[in-house]
Amino acid sequence: MRVGAIELRLLEHFTNSGPMSVREAADTFGKEHSVGLTTVQQMMDRLRKKELLQREQVNGTWIYRGVESREAVLKGVVKDFVERTLGGSLEPFALYLADRSTVSEETMTELRGIVGKLSSEVEQDNGK
Repeated sequence: MRVGAIELRLLEHFTNSGPMSVREAADTFGKEHSVGLTTVQQMMDRLRKKELLQREQVNGTWIYRGVESREAVLKGVVKDFVERTLGGSLEPFALYLADRSTVSEETMTELRGIVGKLSSEVEQDNGK
């Protein structure tokens, strides 16, 4: 599933703001990002086709809401990036992180926990 940067921001807007109509999304998200009503409507329709937004009619107005959590969507975006752009290898991503001098201690602790979890899962998969 491919989700563009602006679509991801729109999904985050739904996460933060809750269900809304196309008009409400255009009035808030659209104005904030200099995007018109028609463009917002098209993005919402694409996200609905990707099954990331659902809609229901309430009093004659279509109300849209997010389906996936922000974390689930981001995992999908990263997976797509790693598979498409990096050929499935995480090594370039790890090298990128190693070159960053601005990684906070909190982020490093989080990353160590993720690597530890992955190590355990790999060992289990390999029967160790």
